[in-house]
Amino acid sequence: MTTAFKLIAKAITLRVPPRIVLFGLMNKINYLLKTGNRRYEFERLYLESFDPWAYHTSAYEREKYELTIERILTLRRGSGVALEVGCSLGVFSGLLAKHFDDVVSIDISNEAIRSAREHNRRCGNLRFLRTDIQAFDEDLKADIITCAEVLYYIREADAVSVCQRLEQKLAPEGLIIYVSAIASGPESPFYFSGWPEVLGRYFAPVHRELVDDPSRPYELIALERRK
Repeated sequence: MTTAFKLIAKAITLRVPPRIVLFGLMNKINYLLKTGNRRYEFERLYLESFDPWAYHTSAYEREKYELTIERILTLRRGSGVALEVGCSLGVFSGLLAKHFDDVVSIDISNEAIRSAREHNRRCGNLRFLRTDIQAFDEDLKADIITCAEVLYYIREADAVSVCQRLEQKLAPEGLIIYVSAIASGPESPFYFSGWPEVLGRYFAPVHRELVDDPSRPYELIALERRK
């Protein structure tokens, strides 16, 4: 409670908008209770900065998006249904919508979903939902499920339920596309980097490549159902 009062007092002094204060408090509560819920962390980020990771302007992100689309179309033809886990501002969502008949993009942040809808307001085959993958209950079977730069935000304790939901939503001949920065240095308590191994228990890798980008190396893994 003392921490909460300190945050409120600091916010009043600095004239921080009330919603940012509220989201900061909610995030602090979730952290202290170890719920694994990081929604309010991201709500606050998107309120403080429209584009925290420069998705709209970064050449690095643009090249990564283009490579991911290229690999998807090489490994599986376009069309069908795509599910995007962790869509953020919807920049990659719009690219997916050019190649698939129906794209469903989800994110835990209302602020992100609001911006993503505005950015893609002319895409008739693209839907945005505010939810996380564990709670996602849309009745669909996706030919492609993309998990790009998102799973490491999910704690190890939730990995099994996430994989089970991915398995449930993947079409029989579908692919999961996992993209993630390559961890360097000691493991952070705020990120879980063991996802390739966890996914490998449920799905079979069919493609894996390391992209040695000088600014931020990353890996791209395609996985299918185990036969």
